[in-house]
Amino acid sequence: MKKNTIKWRIFKYNIIAISVLLTLTTIVFNITIESYIKNDIKEQLNTIAQRAEDTALHRGPDFFPPEGLQRPRPLPGRQNGMFREDSDLFGFYFFLDRSLREPLSILNADFILLDSNMDIITPPDGDYFKPSSEIANEVLNKTKKMNDSKVQEYVYFNLNNTDYISIVKPVSDKNSFGLGWLIIYSSLQKVNQLKLGINAILFAIVLLSALIFAIFSSLSAKKISAPFSSLNQHIRAIAERNFGVKIEMPVDAELQELVNSINIMSEKLESYDKAQKTFFQNASHEFRTPLMSIQSYAEGIKYEVVEKNTAADIIIDETKRMTHLVEDLLYLSRLDTIGENYHFSDLDFKDFISACQERMYGIASKNGITLQVENINDTVVIHADEEKLFRAFTNIIGNCIRYANNSVSIIPRIIDHHQIEIIIRDDGPGIDANELPNIFERFYKGKKGNVGLGLAISKNVIERHSGKITAQNSESGAVFTILLPIKQ
Repeated sequence: MKKNTIKWRIFKYNIIAISVLLTLTTIVFNITIESYIKNDIKEQLNTIAQRAEDTALHRGPDFFPPEGLQRPRPLPGRQNGMFREDSDLFGFYFFLDRSLREPLSILNADFILLDSNMDIITPPDGDYFKPSSEIANEVLNKTKKMNDSKVQEYVYFNLNNTDYISIVKPVSDKNSFGLGWLIIYSSLQKVNQLKLGINAILFAIVLLSALIFAIFSSLSAKKISAPFSSLNQHIRAIAERNFGVKIEMPVDAELQELVNSINIMSEKLESYDKAQKTFFQNASHEFRTPLMSIQSYAEGIKYEVVEKNTAADIIIDETKRMTHLVEDLLYLSRLDTIGENYHFSDLDFKDFISACQERMYGIASKNGITLQVENINDTVVIHADEEKLFRAFTNIIGNCIRYANNSVSIIPRIIDHHQIEIIIRDDGPGIDANELPNIFERFYKGKKGNVGLGLAISKNVIERHSGKITAQNSESGAVFTILLPIKQ
């Protein structure tokens, strides 16, 4: 999988999210299970201690009956610091040991008995019941720090890298035969082994989950990035001028607009490419025709086979035609450049439209067309580049004259005191439905068009004046509508 791709980024972010989630899950799980085990251990130790206490306090008198009632009974089996009957003490330990083994527990519990002087009570020959000296010393040290506390406490300690937990229960005030403290202790080795086993299982689950998520993430990323790969192929085809291929593939809603835009772009590029090719063909024809005419009449003059004045007039007309064509091409190229400057000034719209009428009157009369302009009573001032806007209007009027049967009308009117609308209409056959969406495209030439530049120039200029131009058909012919802002 390559880096710096959408597929890699989706995969990477999913892996990061999964890793963080699994890490947090592991941490929370360990904290929870550790807290649970600690509380459970305390409950188990408390249960064991309670059973041991009950056994010690209730069964003690059976093994060590009181000697008299005049004084508190001494420690069972002890006389001047020594036990009277070792067998009784051994049996006492046996019952205590049995009470510890009965509860079901993960603990390996054991006990220590202390007298009121904090001396360990053990049968002389009961090695089975003797705790290790290290554990005994540690327990004694912890118990001595409790001073004369009458409340049971939990004590944690560590010996030889093994954790222990103990519960210390003072019982001196609950018996009369000299038992001072009952200490139940257990190593946490089994608990740690249990935690290790749980973590191993959890790690295996996490690892398997991460593997499944990684596979799922990779497949998801591949599926998400697949449309982009297909789009890249189509765009590469467009770059190679294969405009006719339309993208048709199922995509998500987020990409549908992009696909539609690429299809529209492809269609427009195809139309532009065809129009450009057509333009070069038409332009070459437009140049070739007057050149051939000029050449023919020039040769006629040379060989004196045509009348000189007639030939000269034709040569002049063809030269003007070529000049107009070249000017249009240069003008349109200048409009496309960023450096083309517009020289705006305040224009009286009545004077401006009258000048357009005067300029086009001769062309209209020559073609037998009546050019009519409706007057407006209000004074309207527009902020415009007179030379460029004049050319835009005369291009449109000239286009209408070319297609009109009898008349061309120019109808201006004010809209909401902010805009002026100029409607230019002819009474010709109108614009073909298939030509209507493209008539303002440069290089697009209609049936009677010249080279397909006039209306493109007009649209460019009007839009640079913050205006708008549209074209449509009416019952009587073509209608061009121009909107321009009025200077306030």
